[in-house]
Amino acid sequence: MRRDCCHAGEVALTTATDLRKGQVPWNKGTGGCKRGHDPAEYRPSPSGIGICYECKRENGARYREENRYNLRLTNRVKRYSLTKPELQEMLVKQQGCCAICDSPFFSDKFRIDHDHQTGQVRGLLCVACNTALGLLDDNPGTAKRAMEYLSDHKH
Repeated sequence: MRRDCCHAGEVALTTATDLRKGQVPWNKGTGGCKRGHDPAEYRPSPSGIGICYECKRENGARYREENRYNLRLTNRVKRYSLTKPELQEMLVKQQGCCAICDSPFFSDKFRIDHDHQTGQVRGLLCVACNTALGLLDDNPGTAKRAMEYLSDHKH
């Protein structure tokens, strides 16, 4: 059952349930929020319903915080044209460890290593090993000389 309700001098349609719950219904008919934000501040969405951008911003921030791990994982697999099952398979194959130094990954603290020329994914690395490869310009010759240098100067 819908009723007319007056709030702050404006008349709006509302339900008896909203009135019992103490919700502010003055902008409900505009498709707006129940937090009392000014409907004049709303912007039309593609569907034509007014959107309260203050509420949208707050809800979006809360969603991103609550789903941080999943969103980060989704962005990673998209960037490298992988699927979540493929990434999971790589983690299992590497036993949750870095492909170079064998240190275990904690949470989502790994990097997806890829060839910058072809875009092909090579494996999963820890932050330190991924940074080292980047500093060596992904050049096997430079990496080999660095390895020889370390071997020659071992104490």
